[in-house]
Amino acid sequence: MVASHARQVAEIHIEGQPGTFLTGLGIGFLTELYTAITSSELAFGRVVLDGTTVAGAGIVSLNTSQLFREVKRHHWHRLAWPVARQMLRYPALLGELIQSWRYPAKNAAPPGDAEVLFMGLRRDYMRHSLGPRLLFDILDLANQRGCAAVTALIDQRNRPVRWLVGGVPGIYVDHEVELNGKTMLVYRVKLPLSTDSRQPG
Repeated sequence: MVASHARQVAEIHIEGQPGTFLTGLGIGFLTELYTAITSSELAFGRVVLDGTTVAGAGIVSLNTSQLFREVKRHHWHRLAWPVARQMLRYPALLGELIQSWRYPAKNAAPPGDAEVLFMGLRRDYMRHSLGPRLLFDILDLANQRGCAAVTALIDQRNRPVRWLVGGVPGIYVDHEVELNGKTMLVYRVKLPLSTDSRQPG
Protein backbone atom coordinates (compact mmCIF):
# COMPACT_ATOMS: atom_id res chain seq x y z
CA MET A 1 0.00 0.00 0.00
CA VAL A 2 1.24 3.47 -0.92
CA ALA A 3 0.06 7.04 -0.34
CA SER A 4 -1.74 7.21 -3.68
CA HIS A 5 -4.14 4.54 -2.40
CA ALA A 6 -5.16 6.58 0.67
CA ARG A 7 -8.21 8.31 -0.84
CA GLN A 8 -9.73 5.03 -2.04
CA VAL A 9 -8.97 3.30 1.27
CA ALA A 10 -10.81 6.18 2.97
CA GLU A 11 -13.78 5.58 0.66
CA ILE A 12 -13.82 1.88 1.60
CA HIS A 13 -13.65 2.83 5.28
CA ILE A 14 -16.66 5.14 4.98
CA GLU A 15 -18.67 2.66 2.92
CA GLY A 16 -18.01 -0.21 5.32
CA GLN A 17 -18.28 1.63 8.65
CA PRO A 18 -21.16 4.11 8.46
CA GLY A 19 -22.01 5.92 11.67
CA THR A 20 -18.65 5.29 13.36
CA PHE A 21 -16.47 8.00 14.86
CA LEU A 22 -13.72 7.96 12.25
CA THR A 23 -16.26 7.98 9.44
CA GLY A 24 -17.84 11.00 11.11
CA LEU A 25 -14.56 12.89 10.74
CA GLY A 26 -15.02 12.75 6.98
CA ILE A 27 -13.25 11.75 3.80
CA GLY A 28 -10.68 14.56 4.10
CA PHE A 29 -9.50 13.44 7.54
CA LEU A 30 -9.39 9.75 6.65
CA THR A 31 -7.44 10.45 3.46
CA GLU A 32 -4.85 12.46 5.39
CA LEU A 33 -4.73 9.82 8.15
CA TYR A 34 -4.10 6.93 5.77
CA THR A 35 -1.57 9.02 3.83
CA ALA A 36 0.31 9.63 7.07
CA ILE A 37 0.16 5.96 8.07
CA THR A 38 1.55 4.79 4.72
CA SER A 39 4.56 7.07 5.18
CA SER A 40 5.53 5.41 8.48
CA GLU A 41 7.89 2.48 8.90
CA LEU A 42 5.69 1.41 11.82
CA ALA A 43 2.89 0.31 9.51
CA PHE A 44 2.48 -1.82 6.43
CA GLY A 45 -0.42 -3.01 4.33
CA ARG A 46 -1.72 -4.64 1.23
CA VAL A 47 -4.33 -3.57 -1.29
CA VAL A 48 -6.34 -5.63 -3.76
CA LEU A 49 -6.43 -3.86 -7.12
CA ASP A 50 -8.86 -4.18 -10.01
CA GLY A 51 -7.09 -2.06 -12.58
CA THR A 52 -6.73 1.31 -10.83
CA THR A 53 -9.57 0.61 -8.41
CA VAL A 54 -8.68 -0.38 -4.86
CA ALA A 55 -11.12 -3.21 -4.19
CA GLY A 56 -9.87 -3.90 -0.67
CA ALA A 57 -7.18 -2.95 1.80
CA GLY A 58 -5.58 -4.21 4.99
CA ILE A 59 -3.30 -2.12 7.22
CA VAL A 60 -1.23 -3.40 10.14
CA SER A 61 0.66 -1.45 12.80
CA LEU A 62 3.85 -2.72 14.40
CA ASN A 63 3.35 -0.43 17.40
CA THR A 64 0.06 1.48 17.50
CA SER A 65 0.94 3.78 20.39
CA GLN A 66 4.19 4.83 18.76
CA LEU A 67 2.55 5.12 15.34
CA PHE A 68 -0.16 7.47 16.60
CA ARG A 69 2.42 9.58 18.42
CA GLU A 70 4.38 9.84 15.19
CA VAL A 71 1.28 10.75 13.17
CA LYS A 72 0.25 13.42 15.67
CA ARG A 73 3.76 14.86 15.88
CA HIS A 74 4.56 15.02 12.16
CA HIS A 75 1.16 15.31 10.48
CA TRP A 76 -1.00 17.28 12.93
CA HIS A 77 -1.08 20.31 10.60
CA ARG A 78 -2.66 18.22 7.83
CA LEU A 79 -5.13 16.51 10.16
CA ALA A 80 -6.18 19.56 12.20
CA TRP A 81 -8.28 21.37 9.60
CA PRO A 82 -10.45 18.37 8.57
CA VAL A 83 -11.04 17.59 12.27
CA ALA A 84 -11.85 21.21 13.18
CA ARG A 85 -14.29 21.48 10.27
CA GLN A 86 -16.19 18.37 11.36
CA MET A 87 -16.15 19.44 15.04
CA LEU A 88 -17.78 22.74 14.11
CA ARG A 89 -20.49 20.85 12.25
CA TYR A 90 -20.88 18.06 14.82
CA PRO A 91 -19.67 19.20 18.30
CA ALA A 92 -20.60 15.83 19.86
CA LEU A 93 -17.62 14.30 18.07
CA LEU A 94 -15.24 16.00 20.52
CA GLY A 95 -15.81 13.47 23.32
CA GLU A 96 -15.31 10.58 20.92
CA LEU A 97 -12.12 12.20 19.61
CA ILE A 98 -10.63 12.32 23.10
CA GLN A 99 -11.46 8.65 23.74
CA SER A 100 -10.10 7.55 20.36
CA TRP A 101 -6.79 9.39 20.72
CA ARG A 102 -6.35 7.77 24.13
CA TYR A 103 -7.12 4.27 22.85
CA PRO A 104 -3.58 3.26 21.76
CA ALA A 105 -2.12 4.00 25.20
CA LYS A 106 -5.13 2.48 26.97
CA ASN A 107 -4.89 -0.77 25.04
CA ALA A 108 -1.17 -1.13 24.43
CA ALA A 109 -0.26 -4.46 22.87
CA PRO A 110 2.51 -6.66 24.32
CA PRO A 111 5.97 -6.21 22.75
CA GLY A 112 6.17 -8.12 19.49
CA ASP A 113 2.44 -7.94 18.79
CA ALA A 114 1.20 -6.17 15.68
CA GLU A 115 -2.33 -4.79 15.32
CA VAL A 116 -4.71 -4.74 12.37
CA LEU A 117 -5.70 -1.08 12.11
CA PHE A 118 -8.08 -1.49 9.19
CA MET A 119 -9.34 -4.08 6.77
CA GLY A 120 -12.18 -3.64 4.34
CA LEU A 121 -13.58 -4.35 0.90
CA ARG A 122 -15.75 -2.33 -1.43
CA ARG A 123 -19.29 -3.65 -1.35
CA ASP A 124 -19.17 -4.64 -5.04
CA TYR A 125 -16.20 -6.93 -4.34
CA MET A 126 -17.62 -8.81 -1.38
CA ARG A 127 -18.60 -12.49 -1.56
CA HIS A 128 -15.69 -13.33 -3.86
CA SER A 129 -13.41 -14.82 -1.16
CA LEU A 130 -11.28 -11.66 -1.22
CA GLY A 131 -11.78 -11.03 2.51
CA PRO A 132 -10.19 -14.25 3.76
CA ARG A 133 -7.39 -13.99 1.20
CA LEU A 134 -6.60 -10.42 2.23
CA LEU A 135 -6.68 -11.30 5.92
CA PHE A 136 -4.32 -14.27 5.55
CA ASP A 137 -2.08 -12.16 3.31
CA ILE A 138 -1.56 -9.45 5.93
CA LEU A 139 -1.03 -12.08 8.63
CA ASP A 140 1.65 -13.63 6.45
CA LEU A 141 3.28 -10.20 6.01
CA ALA A 142 3.26 -9.75 9.79
CA ASN A 143 4.91 -13.13 10.22
CA GLN A 144 7.58 -12.23 7.65
CA ARG A 145 8.33 -9.10 9.68
CA GLY A 146 8.95 -11.18 12.78
CA CYS A 147 5.77 -10.33 14.70
CA ALA A 148 5.00 -12.74 17.53
CA ALA A 149 1.24 -12.24 17.25
CA VAL A 150 -1.42 -10.03 15.69
CA THR A 151 -4.40 -8.43 17.40
CA ALA A 152 -7.56 -6.92 15.95
CA LEU A 153 -10.16 -4.70 17.61
CA ILE A 154 -13.67 -5.64 16.45
CA ASP A 155 -17.07 -4.34 17.45
CA GLN A 156 -18.90 -7.08 19.35
CA ARG A 157 -21.96 -6.45 17.16
CA ASN A 158 -20.06 -6.82 13.89
CA ARG A 159 -20.96 -10.42 13.15
CA PRO A 160 -19.67 -10.55 9.53
CA VAL A 161 -16.15 -9.50 10.56
CA ARG A 162 -16.21 -11.73 13.62
CA TRP A 163 -17.18 -14.61 11.34
CA LEU A 164 -14.31 -13.72 9.00
CA VAL A 165 -11.62 -13.66 11.68
CA GLY A 166 -13.11 -16.78 13.25
CA GLY A 167 -11.70 -18.72 10.30
CA VAL A 168 -8.12 -17.99 11.35
CA PRO A 169 -6.56 -21.04 13.07
CA GLY A 170 -5.80 -20.41 16.73
CA ILE A 171 -7.44 -17.00 16.99
CA TYR A 172 -9.21 -16.15 20.25
CA VAL A 173 -10.78 -13.24 22.13
CA ASP A 174 -8.04 -11.97 24.44
CA HIS A 175 -10.10 -9.30 26.24
CA GLU A 176 -12.77 -6.62 25.85
CA VAL A 177 -12.51 -2.83 25.90
CA GLU A 178 -15.10 -0.06 25.92
CA LEU A 179 -14.61 2.55 23.19
CA ASN A 180 -17.06 5.35 22.48
CA GLY A 181 -19.83 3.49 24.28
CA LYS A 182 -19.30 0.25 22.36
CA THR A 183 -18.03 -3.11 23.53
CA MET A 184 -15.01 -4.01 21.42
CA LEU A 185 -13.44 -7.46 21.33
CA VAL A 186 -9.67 -7.72 21.05
CA TYR A 187 -8.87 -10.82 19.01
CA ARG A 188 -5.34 -12.25 19.11
CA VAL A 189 -3.56 -14.94 17.13
CA LYS A 190 0.02 -16.15 17.57
CA LEU A 191 2.35 -16.36 14.59
CA PRO A 192 3.21 -18.31 12.60
CA LEU A 193 -0.26 -19.69 12.03
CA SER A 194 -0.73 -23.37 12.72
CA THR A 195 -3.62 -25.58 11.79
CA ASP A 196 -2.99 -27.37 15.08
CA SER A 197 -3.45 -24.18 17.14
CA ARG A 198 -5.96 -24.31 19.95
CA GLN A 199 -7.70 -21.49 21.76
CA PRO A 200 -6.07 -20.91 25.15
CA GLY A 201 -8.15 -22.18 28.05
